[in-house]
Amino acid sequence: MSDVVRTVNLSKNYGKTHALSDMSIIIAENSITGLIGRNGSGKTTLLKILAGLLDKTEGEVLVFGEQPMDNLPVLNKLVYTYHDVPYDGGLKLKKLLTFYKLMFPDFDHEFAGKLMSFFELSGKMKYKHLSQGMGSIFNFICALSCRAPLTMMDEPVLGMDVTVRKSAYEILLRDFTEHPRTFIISSHLLSELEGTLSDILLIEQGRVVLNKSIDDVRQSAYRIDGSSDAILRYIKDKKVITKKISKLNRFAIVYEPLTDAAAEAIKMQGLTVSSVRAEELCVFLTQQNKEDELECLW
Repeated sequence: MSDVVRTVNLSKNYGKTHALSDMSIIIAENSITGLIGRNGSGKTTLLKILAGLLDKTEGEVLVFGEQPMDNLPVLNKLVYTYHDVPYDGGLKLKKLLTFYKLMFPDFDHEFAGKLMSFFELSGKMKYKHLSQGMGSIFNFICALSCRAPLTMMDEPVLGMDVTVRKSAYEILLRDFTEHPRTFIISSHLLSELEGTLSDILLIEQGRVVLNKSIDDVRQSAYRIDGSSDAILRYIKDKKVITKKISKLNRFAIVYEPLTDAAAEAIKMQGLTVSSVRAEELCVFLTQQNKEDELECLW
């Protein structure tokens, strides 16, 4: 399996602000990668660089093995959509679909029409009259129907209600199965997206925290609960992401795979062990020390 995206020591600065710092990532062909991070973590900056809309400050960025900036053959193989695409708001949706058909040779106009009907959007609607959620649905339809080898969606479900978001993820996964290609989907939340992903790229303050398969992420940490003394004894020589020793909670998250030997040691010390969901791990990795800071509030 070849790499669609590869960056080496990629950095992007806006004056004295470091939006991306020393970022080295790999995104494989025919994968669905969740680009996860809090607001302001650098997700949009990274996507715009990959889409050739922003130039890097330092490092190397390759998309399909080439620099994306001012590279038409590369740009013809990708689509990048976001919630506030600057369309001419007075245009009707059917006209915008025609533009997509002209720009993207693999655009499936029939499929787009089926999605429009499914999500109850009329081609006669004007883009400027759409709510935020309906605008997100339309952008999602356009990006998915392009069938581009690299499809990048920046917060694609913004404003959608929960049932529509669920349908959108199901449709994306089914279409990926029917027409394999590479997706990068950015979000600051992982809970709903987790079942769709093959990989996670977690960034915080412009730096890579995780770039792993979803299975590796799920197996990379575990939680222990029990008495304060037993927890502190067990974690003394462990890499701990976070621990909570308070009146309400007593647990620790250990950042290592759970081996049979570790599971037996945990049991012998009267502790219980449980898995950590990918979303929980991402939260713990990007909000270190926040639990301790909360104690100061009381």
